[in-house]
Amino acid sequence: MGNALIPGNLSPAATVGVSDPKFADSMAEAIEQELDSLMRADNLPGLDFNASQQTVRDRRRFFVAIARGVVRHLQDNHAAITTFCQHNQTMPVTEIDVDYR
Repeated sequence: MGNALIPGNLSPAATVGVSDPKFADSMAEAIEQELDSLMRADNLPGLDFNASQQTVRDRRRFFVAIARGVVRHLQDNHAAITTFCQHNQTMPVTEIDVDYR
């Protein structure tokens, strides 16, 4: 994925086959994969990943909306995230100011 946040998107329904290239390698796809893992861990049926199915497209639309909202919120509130290096550490330290309302 690199150093960019990719929330995800959906290709037009008429052009989608078994997979959707606009959904691949996105935050929305990562959310979908985590849900599938959690369901399988609870001995539930895994998710259907056939992008040509309307139920899959509906679920993915929801995940894309969540991912876009998260990315937009991070972008709009980027001042809440501070990264700095401490001299005694080899890795940078990232602090996130969280307001639990």
